[in-house]
Amino acid sequence: MSGFVHGLSDVAGQAAVRDSADVVIIGSGAAGATAARVLTAAGLDVVVLEEGNPTPRDGFRQDAYSAFKGLWRDLGFTAARGRVLMPILQGRAVGGTTVINGAIMHRLPEKVHAAWEHDGAIDDLLSYAGLERTFDQLDRELSVGPAPDAVFGQNNALMHAGVTGIGAKGNRILRNVQDCEGSARCGQGCPNARKQSMHLTYIPQAVAAGARVYAACRVSKVETRGGKAVAVLGEFRDPTGSARGPSIRVEAKRAVLLAASAIQTPVLLQKSGVRGGLVGRRFQAHPGTSVMGVFEDEVNMFFGATQGYETTHFWDERMKFESVSVPAEIAATRLPGFGAPLQARLANVGHVAQWGVQVRAEAHGRVRPGLGGGSSVSYDLTPKDVARYRVGVRRLIEMMFAAGAKEVWPGVHGLPTTMTSPDQARALDALDDDPRRYHFIAAHLFGTAAMHRDPRAGVVRPDGRCHAVDGLYVIDSSLFPTNLGVNPQHTICAIAWKIAERIADGGTRGRERDAA
Repeated sequence: MSGFVHGLSDVAGQAAVRDSADVVIIGSGAAGATAARVLTAAGLDVVVLEEGNPTPRDGFRQDAYSAFKGLWRDLGFTAARGRVLMPILQGRAVGGTTVINGAIMHRLPEKVHAAWEHDGAIDDLLSYAGLERTFDQLDRELSVGPAPDAVFGQNNALMHAGVTGIGAKGNRILRNVQDCEGSARCGQGCPNARKQSMHLTYIPQAVAAGARVYAACRVSKVETRGGKAVAVLGEFRDPTGSARGPSIRVEAKRAVLLAASAIQTPVLLQKSGVRGGLVGRRFQAHPGTSVMGVFEDEVNMFFGATQGYETTHFWDERMKFESVSVPAEIAATRLPGFGAPLQARLANVGHVAQWGVQVRAEAHGRVRPGLGGGSSVSYDLTPKDVARYRVGVRRLIEMMFAAGAKEVWPGVHGLPTTMTSPDQARALDALDDDPRRYHFIAAHLFGTAAMHRDPRAGVVRPDGRCHAVDGLYVIDSSLFPTNLGVNPQHTICAIAWKIAERIADGGTRGRERDAA
């Protein structure tokens, strides 16, 4: 029996919505959708609750304002507060952040897995051999592969030249895209329905198998009784306006799965009475910043895979470099200057390339419930983190010139607006460790409900089960003990898959097979 995706208009006029399922999942992104796909395939009855609106299969409005309003949390204005206000990139729609991310699929680095294992954070459920099998299946189902030549784009090709030009090694990024058309609009919802986001893949599969998806549904708390999660409470409301609908209560016969992100998941835990300890603490991220370069020939970074090339050559130094292609209206917000100089740069924007560096930051922050039912994130980079950005930006500048840039715009306070020689990058060495010199965004969020065998060292067990409440699971990147140094989407899907398999098998899946 097929399920459905219902939004605010589908429940208008009802006083209350009542439902029940074996498993209730909060969140429909990489974690929630993957779990729904696995659980429904195993024959379980599933309800998915999503705060964002239903997502069209195609036909996204491509102007930046509409995309940010309809698909991004708080129009992209969610921010972590520290010495620098750092925007946090999160989607809010059926499909979650997968709708607006760059489609990058990186497997969990073996060194990170080994560290988790050594620290007692994981058990046989998440053996690397078992994860590898799941990664392989995800690759098949989500069409993971590198961007082909036809849509590689000049921004990506120039980065390849820059990386090799400084003596490093790079590669084409593996992406979950089927027949990419190179629109460079991943962040606004793929206009061609080529990116294999969850609203096009696992959500439809789960719905076809009977899952009910309630969108525009803001969860207020998980109801517990006798130390066990028994239901989820919430209310329908338009996330982009003021319209409200009925309340909703969904009974969970077997389990409640939190897949609401490393910000919303710990907030829901706290609102549901799971407080203290490490809940909301150890918030981690991969803050990123970028550099622009101007080339003699046209770059046209508005065509090609949004992020098609990377180098992990410097991963052991806790940094990763990748191309960043964006539409002209987004690129324009990053151009330096004002008045006539800005107009001149805008006229030349077709000759501009943009590449970024993300750092596996050591900083830990904290997530708390905020005003109006939202969240509050405090986060401040360490001096070591900022020092890595000095090195990273210098390498980006050197890559740009190695690829043939005529001039480079570093975008760092205290440096010249325009550089015409790689030697000028040495000026970075004289800068202090003040993060306010850089323009950061925070992507890839982790750690606010970390897993560990010991309840004193984690919020949930290695299989996602909450130490404090039976039947309550965390399956998103909140449970990662650390950040990864690579994009987490693939690992989020894989870990959610493994946890969902064990739930479907009544808590036994993986104990023997994955230990083999």
